[in-house]
Formats: sequence, C-alpha cells, structure tokens
Amino acid sequence: MSPAIERLTSTASSRQLCEILERDGAVIVENILKPKQLANLNSEFDRFVSKVEAGLRNPTTEEMIEFYGHSTIRIDGLPAKSKTFLEIMLLPQLCESADHFLLPNCDDYIFNTGQLIQIGPGESSQELHRDESAWAEVPSPKPQLEVEAMFALTDFTSANGATQVVPGSHKWRKNRKAKPKEIARAEMKAGSALFYLGSAIHGGGANQTTDEQRRGMFLGYVVGWLRTEENTFLTVPIDKVRSMPLRIQELLGYKAHRAIGVVDVGSPMALLN
Repeated sequence: MSPAIERLTSTASSRQLCEILERDGAVIVENILKPKQLANLNSEFDRFVSKVEAGLRNPTTEEMIEFYGHSTIRIDGLPAKSKTFLEIMLLPQLCESADHFLLPNCDDYIFNTGQLIQIGPGESSQELHRDESAWAEVPSPKPQLEVEAMFALTDFTSANGATQVVPGSHKWRKNRKAKPKEIARAEMKAGSALFYLGSAIHGGGANQTTDEQRRGMFLGYVVGWLRTEENTFLTVPIDKVRSMPLRIQELLGYKAHRAIGVVDVGSPMALLN
C-alpha cells in the first residue's frame, strides 16, 4: 500500500504547511486556486499549448530527452504568458514557505522556473529525482535550496500521470533509492497543489489513459545566490517586466543579491526605470 500525502485546506496557516514540509517534504493544499484563477490559467495557456509539440525541443544533453518525456508538452516563460500566473507567484502560502525555508540561507530568494507541464496519453513515468540535483556542485550537507509547488490545472489521477513523490525522502542519504511501497501519488482535484522541497524525491507519473491530458503548472523559488534553471532574462521580455509589480521584478532577478547579478556594478533595477 502506497503512503499517504497529508492534505490541508486552503485556509490552513503557512505555519502548519511548513511543519508538514519539515516532517514529510511534501503536502497537498486542496483548492488553493480560486475557480476564476483556475479558469483563467487554462484559458491563457490554451493558446500556447496548441502551438507546441510534445517532446523536448532543444535538449542541452541527450539524457534530458528521456527525462522530459516524448508525450509531454512543456512551456516556460510563464510570467510573460499569463497575468494570472503573476498572482500565483505571490500566493501567501508559497511565499511564506519560501521565507521559512530559504531566507535562513540567503538574503533573498529568486524565481527558479515556472513550467506548464501537460502529460499526454502513453507517457511513461519520469525518473524519480531531487530537483536540487541541478546544483550538484553545492557541497553536502546542502542547506535547503528550493521550495516548489505543482498546481493541478486538471484533475490529477494515478491513471493520467499524477506526480509521484516519496514522503520523508528529503531526510534520506543521497544515494538511497525509493522502493515501490514508499512512493505516493499526488492525486488531487484541479485547483489544488502539491507543495514540496527541492530535496524531496519525486517525478511525473505515467499517463495510462488513451484520451486524458494531465495538465499541471510548476513553480519554484531558490536561494538568491544560485544560477536559476530558467533564464528568465530571455524568457520574460524586459518591456513586460517594467509593468509588473515590484516584488515580481525582484523575484525575476532584477534585485541584486549583494554583489551577485549586478549591472554597471549596481542594481539591475535601474534598467526598469
């Protein structure tokens, strides 16, 4: 029998959410998106999804082709593609979780990447992994580097590719592999979200249906002194950034982390004025 992922209502406190993340490395927050936000996100993304084919388009390495899937559509640059996405970036539960886990390790955190991930019929399970492995050069024991959330934009079921996650794995030794009985599936209704730490083992599930598209939206924050996975200076045009709220501008990298990320040896914010 698979382990259960603890669930909270959208009215639960961030303190309660963080306590479960501390213990389990993952938690589901049910109905965290308002119905209008859910509808707007799907509507705003529909026009981009219809123009993108499944599979990785410009792989950086050959192993990434299998890792990202042959029947999965992925789209980044979401802050420039969806006004509603900017609202989600500032959700109190997400920001307060990042405050709790990341601020002890940095002056401020930064947007790492956001992706629309649509798993199509016939897709196989993604290799289980820790997202913090992207920064393998950071020596162990690592501080907490990343806080993330996967938002269900359609219902997530075991049949259509619900995210797999291993509760408690954020406390495991680096090379320990998960056994099948230790793997949970984040089954949840559209509008709910799986919050998890970058040190927790997880991966996209297999879509065993013949006609269902499992659509999720991923969003993560990392400590401000890391190079981010997504190059938002290219995926989010600066002309659009100029009209965004100050905190979004900071999260997208226009706030220097002390002497990191400067322009003309000063604040990149000068470019937005």
